[in-house]
Amino acid sequence: MAQSMVNIRMDTELKKSVEKVCSEMGLSVTTAFTLFAKKISRERRIPFEITAEMPKEAAFQVFMEGVNGFTDDCFVDGREQEHLTVREDL
Repeated sequence: MAQSMVNIRMDTELKKSVEKVCSEMGLSVTTAFTLFAKKISRERRIPFEITAEMPKEAAFQVFMEGVNGFTDDCFVDGREQEHLTVREDL
C-alpha cells in the first residue's frame, strides 16, 4: 500500500506531551494519528462528540482539556487556523 506524508502543526508543549503519553502507551505519535484516521474512516465520523450547542472551537478546547489537561491555541478570532498539510506525492 502506498503511503502519504501528513504534516501537522501544533504547539511545542502539546507535541511533547502527546509524545510522552503515546510513549507511555507503547505507541508512536504516527501510530496514534493513524489509529485516529482509521477510526474516522471506518465510522465516518469524528470519534468524539461535537454539538451544535457549543461552537466547534469551544468543543475542541473542552475535549483537549478533558483528555490531558491541554489548552489549544489553534483558533484565532473564533476561526480555526489551517495546520494540516497532506502531501500525496510521496
